[in-house]
Amino acid sequence: MTTTFRSTTAAVPGTDAVPSAHHEAVPAAARGGNRWPLFGLAGAVAGFASVMVTIPDVTEAQARRGISVVDQLESGSYRVGFLLGLVSVGCLLVAAAGWRRWAEERAPGDLAARTVGQGLAVTATVNVIFTGIMGAMAIYLPGGSDAGLVSRQHVFTNFVLLDFGSLLGWWGAAASAVAVAVLAFRRPGLLPRWMGVVSVLLLLPPVALAVLTGLPGFVGLTLPIWLAVVSIGMATSRRARA
Repeated sequence: MTTTFRSTTAAVPGTDAVPSAHHEAVPAAARGGNRWPLFGLAGAVAGFASVMVTIPDVTEAQARRGISVVDQLESGSYRVGFLLGLVSVGCLLVAAAGWRRWAEERAPGDLAARTVGQGLAVTATVNVIFTGIMGAMAIYLPGGSDAGLVSRQHVFTNFVLLDFGSLLGWWGAAASAVAVAVLAFRRPGLLPRWMGVVSVLLLLPPVALAVLTGLPGFVGLTLPIWLAVVSIGMATSRRARA
């Protein structure tokens, strides 16, 4: 009796090469695609730096004077903040796409897994608006390309908007942190539990301040730290990449 074995793989047209079945079966994240979390790290660092460099060096007394505080502002710091903000937005979008791919490969259909990337995309979307306002400050303040083109009231309005505005987008990342905590505690085979602990610890202060005092911006100081830590974990944790 003769037994015939038929190959289930086909040669690539125009060549004699047969694609490797093992290669096709390996998820993209395991084929050198584990570097995407580094975009989350870069987005967090650039976003945090963008806010820090645009904090004006003014006293409380100067801030209370109203429009005259504009005289204490510098165009250069807003220009740097604008550029760092753009870098952060771009990196956050790549990180969001990476999380979506991770969710499709590791936890298809899981609502929490899908939420992580969505939250980061929201952060990027909101941040780009206030990053643009930083750019406006850079060109309208003395030393900028359009200095004197708009009134001092206009510049002061932008200054007030940036008081908390550049921090508010990180509430989207807060939703991502909640999702990571849920995954880490509910499905520890996907993410290590320490990611859940870090998420809870860095979420509690801004949420508590928001509930107790109405302070909206503290989230923009703790969630970049969360994203940096979790991104490093995603790039190095075997459990997260497995």
